[in-house]
Amino acid sequence: MDVSNPAKKLKVDHVEEYSLRCNDTPEQELTSSPIVQNGKPTDVQNGKSDEQNFEKFVDEEYFSSYADTEVHRTMIEDQVRTDAYHKAIMQDPSFVKDKIVCDVGCGSGILSLFCAQAGAKKVYAIEASQIAMLAKKSVIANGFEDIITVLEGRAEDVELPEKVDVIVSEWMGYMMLYETMLPSVLHIRDKWLKPGGVMFPERAVLKVAMGEASWITKYEENTYDFWIALNPMYGLDMTLFADHAVEKYSEYAHVFMMPQKDVLSLPATVCDFDLNTVTAEQLLSVKADIKLSSMGSRRLNCLVFWFDVFFPGGVKLSTSPDLEDTHWQNTVLPLPPTKVVQDTAFSGEVTIAQHKKRSLDIRLRYCVGDSEKMLSKRYRLDENCTEFE
Repeated sequence: MDVSNPAKKLKVDHVEEYSLRCNDTPEQELTSSPIVQNGKPTDVQNGKSDEQNFEKFVDEEYFSSYADTEVHRTMIEDQVRTDAYHKAIMQDPSFVKDKIVCDVGCGSGILSLFCAQAGAKKVYAIEASQIAMLAKKSVIANGFEDIITVLEGRAEDVELPEKVDVIVSEWMGYMMLYETMLPSVLHIRDKWLKPGGVMFPERAVLKVAMGEASWITKYEENTYDFWIALNPMYGLDMTLFADHAVEKYSEYAHVFMMPQKDVLSLPATVCDFDLNTVTAEQLLSVKADIKLSSMGSRRLNCLVFWFDVFFPGGVKLSTSPDLEDTHWQNTVLPLPPTKVVQDTAFSGEVTIAQHKKRSLDIRLRYCVGDSEKMLSKRYRLDENCTEFE
């Protein structure tokens, strides 16, 4: 459910006590953050802990970002995304016709409208942002007010009048799991979906491959060129600032549509979720072994992630680098550059954990080629992530 730059709308850096320090260890975060004192959450206003208030703050910022109509235009004009949902709902109306449907995070309401067009008996459209007001008016404008009911509120707080046959949601974020919306969908599934009910989508797969991102090299070169140029100009050595900038840059995941020619290996699967059975607890920390093999002689400097989701009836929505661009693009993790040749092995382990409510903390342990030395990297995917056009 990401837009071209939703992360920039999830700003929390102006609240100093809630700073997101990428290089803190979990132990440092536990002991040094004002969210916790002496190992225990502190009590603040309304009898809630700092952590609870922080999560509420992040939720409010998150939902307010989706009150902007431009956000929904960006998502709808992503034709790969919108056409996939339209095709999945319309090509076999038997999944929806005469059924009771819940659209979780309905936004503009377009998926609810698709369901009504497909003959749904009733659609409950849940939306926590203020865009719900426009969604209600859109339902009336399209003549579906007797079928679609827009319910304002968080999925966890909404009470539906009845159980549903179908759940529809576009919950995916960058790297599939960013923004942590899927647990809200699973809450509705567990509480309101009838036995044997249908999920749209019903399966989600995250993949990873080796890559050579030219823009990482350009960024590093431009950074060093600037700081090194100060030496002949002013007689000062400022290269440590370049070292620091490049180091910090490499600690974040970046959002970019990777050209297929720069993908250096076949993909490996990080996770493959059956959305009928996966639990919210399983999403807290996703861990996978990675085994990749390079194709040709190149310069490995990143890992590239993308996802596919599958709908009942066989429709597939893919964000793969070898297909048409989407607003999700790909998620790229910078690596120290390493020369690889045909069949150079990359092996290791990646862990993707929820962090600070709607961000991701990514840990990577890996080795390249014949080296037995395991290297470690840590990344943050949050409001500081960078998009490249």
